[in-house]
Amino acid sequence: MVELPAHNRLVPGSSPGGPTNGVIMNEELKHLIELQQIDTKILGINHILDQIPFKIKEAESPLKELNLSFDNIKQKLQALEKKKRNKEIELDNINDKISKVKSRMSEIKTNKEYQAYLKEIESFEKNRYQIEDEILNIMEEIDITAKNVKIEEEKIRTEKEKIENLKKKLTNEKSEIEKELLSIREMRSKIAEKLDKELYDTYINLLETYNGMAVTEAKEEICQGCNMNIPPQLFVELKKNDEIIYCPQCRRILFYKNTN
Repeated sequence: MVELPAHNRLVPGSSPGGPTNGVIMNEELKHLIELQQIDTKILGINHILDQIPFKIKEAESPLKELNLSFDNIKQKLQALEKKKRNKEIELDNINDKISKVKSRMSEIKTNKEYQAYLKEIESFEKNRYQIEDEILNIMEEIDITAKNVKIEEEKIRTEKEKIENLKKKLTNEKSEIEKELLSIREMRSKIAEKLDKELYDTYINLLETYNGMAVTEAKEEICQGCNMNIPPQLFVELKKNDEIIYCPQCRRILFYKNTN
């Protein structure tokens, strides 16, 4: 199953850890950090789910090209078969003309008429040989093209099988991801219930404003969300992690990650 990187995973019942390192933290701030971690993971999971249709579409692209190639070869085969039929009709007409000329042989009375007869027969037979050669060449081309049709059919069959296997794989992955997402959403609801409604509404507004990042670390007097400076005195207060403090610039909720 496709997963987010390990540092984005959150096991139900766990706390985010890290920011406190044993130091007492404001409970609401702790819940906000937990909520942010969960929402970050939810965003990642939703991104994975959104990519599934695109993966299928991408996988189907070679099949479209194969179908186009197959259609072109089939059209070529049909054109050759039509050309062969037309040449066979021409050959039948020539043979019919030869037969009619030969049937008039008993009517020949002079040597001049006989020579004309032979010349006419020779012309028709020369034309017939030429058409017969053309039919043989067309038949050879038909044979090659028919083999290419079978080759393309096998390529299409193989590609369809590959796509179906991918669809099954992605469907199974989607099912597992959705189960995981349901579990995470349940955990999220429990944490959200612990927050004051006004504070939660503020968090949601920030989440929507900043594309999923409402709570961020303050590091070396810099907000990691907007990369703007935090006043020194505010940063001193922030390091205590005992109250909800907002970035003076972007208004994100800040926390300090104690590394001691």
